[in-house]
Amino acid sequence: MTRRADEESPSLIVDKKLLGTSSVGRIHPDRSRMLLLMIRPARPTLAEVPLADLFFAPHEARVRLPAAWIVAAFVFVAAVFAAATHAGEPMPMSWSEVLDRVASDQTHAADCARLVAAARTVAEKPIIRRAARLEDVGRNRTWMDGRANALEDAIRESFALAMSDFSACATLAEELPLLAAACRLTGDEALKARLVAQLEETATWSPLQRPGWSLYHPGARLAEGGDGNWLATGCGIRAIADALELAPAGTIDEELNGRLRALLEKEVAGVVDDWRTTRPWFVRDRNPVTNQWVLPTEGLVRACLVLGVDAHRDAYELGVSNLLEALDAHGAKGEFEEGFGYASFTVTSMLHAARAMAAQGDRRGVEHAFLRNFPTWLTHHLQPGDMIVNCFDAGPARGTARTARPLFSLLVACTGSPVAQWTLTRQLEGPSDDMAGLLARVAPPADAAAAPPPFAAYDRATRVNWRSNWRSDATGVWVRGGHPLDQHDHHDRGHVNFVLDGRPIFIEAGTPSYSHPLMGSHFASSYGHNVLQVGLEEPRPVAAGETLTRPGWQERGVVAPIAVRRLDAAGGDVSLRIAKGYDRLAEWRRDVTWDDRAVRVHDDVRLEEGHADVILFRWHLGSNAEPEIAPVAGGFRVVWDDAQMLIGSPGRLAVTAVKAPDNTVNNATDDARPETFHTCIVIASAEPAERLAVDVSVGGR
Repeated sequence: MTRRADEESPSLIVDKKLLGTSSVGRIHPDRSRMLLLMIRPARPTLAEVPLADLFFAPHEARVRLPAAWIVAAFVFVAAVFAAATHAGEPMPMSWSEVLDRVASDQTHAADCARLVAAARTVAEKPIIRRAARLEDVGRNRTWMDGRANALEDAIRESFALAMSDFSACATLAEELPLLAAACRLTGDEALKARLVAQLEETATWSPLQRPGWSLYHPGARLAEGGDGNWLATGCGIRAIADALELAPAGTIDEELNGRLRALLEKEVAGVVDDWRTTRPWFVRDRNPVTNQWVLPTEGLVRACLVLGVDAHRDAYELGVSNLLEALDAHGAKGEFEEGFGYASFTVTSMLHAARAMAAQGDRRGVEHAFLRNFPTWLTHHLQPGDMIVNCFDAGPARGTARTARPLFSLLVACTGSPVAQWTLTRQLEGPSDDMAGLLARVAPPADAAAAPPPFAAYDRATRVNWRSNWRSDATGVWVRGGHPLDQHDHHDRGHVNFVLDGRPIFIEAGTPSYSHPLMGSHFASSYGHNVLQVGLEEPRPVAAGETLTRPGWQERGVVAPIAVRRLDAAGGDVSLRIAKGYDRLAEWRRDVTWDDRAVRVHDDVRLEEGHADVILFRWHLGSNAEPEIAPVAGGFRVVWDDAQMLIGSPGRLAVTAVKAPDNTVNNATDDARPETFHTCIVIASAEPAERLAVDVSVGGR
């Protein structure tokens, strides 16, 4: 049966003017999100349609319609909404509108209760009070960045206060939206009082980011005019904007609202002036890749949206232009050039800006290709055994994946990414207990078809990653190269990582806190990675913010593309060639092949003619066990736990085991407790040589 668009059924009205087309098969993408508003039942009202049916693809036909229309409408809506959602269609409503819809649907009562419980936990904590002096930092829930301890008196306080601003605002960006959402859901006066008390305090924080954040190393000094707005700017404005958006009417009185708006006006003027004067380093250098570009940009966009775009059009367009420049700067496959940890922080900021823009009709952010592809790149960091790919400044590998739950939830809430939803439900512990997590919980589940392939090669933030399957006891491999745009990276080109049946075999040292005394010497340097060293130079302490490069060690920023000969479900075969980045090196070629049982590495090193030196490789083990090292025909056999390593070479080798600090499978401590170390196998030429070839094979035993 066919019915004209203007012919009203007693049960269904179809408004084809909203479709933007006369053909169902050619619905304009900007209109597809309105589809369920186009199919309007006469009984019941739209407000009675279950939220999942209204907001995503329908789970079930709960609206009472004639049977034929139920089938037709369900198929039609499901097909188009599936296409829209899988294409990453952003949600069309503000947080407050979304929350009201969720609250009106009793099937999501448990999800709302989870969010309220998280908010009550926050409410039990005292409010955060800004530190006014150095001696205040660390009190009233503020944070002391340990790097301040190494600074001279002239800059220590400025740096400590600036970093405490960032920490305080970052915490509020998590807590204030939770409190405001819980107030909206419950009307609880105690929650309202706690929310208002924190906003009263925050309204006095002007500017949100005090100067001094760039003074992280001894000898640094502020230029005239300071170092500009920074991370606290974005986090603080997000906290305020989300709280204003979510708090129920009447919670924030006119006087407090006026002070918050005045604060935001000053923040807008400050960020605009930073770009006008090129005050911050990242504006002078035109570096939109860095997180430091994005956070003030988010703050500018969000503040303009709160204050009114029409009254701040130039500032808003500057913010949007900056956001789009940052989105354009990253890889076409969703690669982020600062690694897993900083991607989680920075893309969260991008999404919050893009979501707020879309809520007011500007979809330039949420439609960007980078945000469509990023969830797959992020998922490809998950390695078996609760490990992640932790190259760059990404912290530990073990147990870190769950920290990305809020970001994956936000990706679902803002883009409808089926990959993000699949990762949340199939690889992690489910959505986070915040606004984005609530929306992810009521979104349609992702089926097995949403799973990305368990292997990929990325040119930007150069890396090949592989796992045999998506089970936790699978085998995983990743190999690190190097791209010119890499930032927050280590001296790690050529590093090979290996997880066998969920057990870490080869690892890198990881990233502890930036204030850790060995950060620059043993972790971020080539010492902390499974790479080449020329000569026997040992590590020595370096100042905070520096990464050690000694003669014969890998230098900073080596460009190292990875040639992929084979990458499939059975394994991989890749190679790197490094001719620059080491003193006196002519060429280092590393070939890596693997399957789900073993990794095989062939290294061929050639030094400049006439220059002989000891050539060595480190292999960091995912264990602190004492290995057995024994000579065998053609080389050595190393055995530890349930693993073994065979080493061969046409030249004479010396193979030893040492202990190295670890923040990959352990948590490194400043006092270097032995139990936090791991074992490292050192393979070296027995005497100085101009050339050395070494074969390493590692697997189970």
